[in-house]
Amino acid sequence: MTRYETLISLQENFMQLVAKNIIPVHVLDWKVYYEAYLKETDYHKKYFKKVRKTHMIQQVAENYNITERTMFNVVAFMEG
Repeated sequence: MTRYETLISLQENFMQLVAKNIIPVHVLDWKVYYEAYLKETDYHKKYFKKVRKTHMIQQVAENYNITERTMFNVVAFMEG
């Protein structure tokens, strides 16, 4: 089970844990970024033959005005 799947399984308890500072607030931001990455991945798999992780990360990083390095860290954290 990945960290993202664990966060999803918490459902409303996730927000309670963030509110009590048990889970850092930036993890909530990272969850949003990772969900955008997954959406971008689904789009690329549907419409393109070759799926490039770096291109999808560039798209999400540009949309959310974050660095590509941060996005790589988000993906590595959520898939870990």
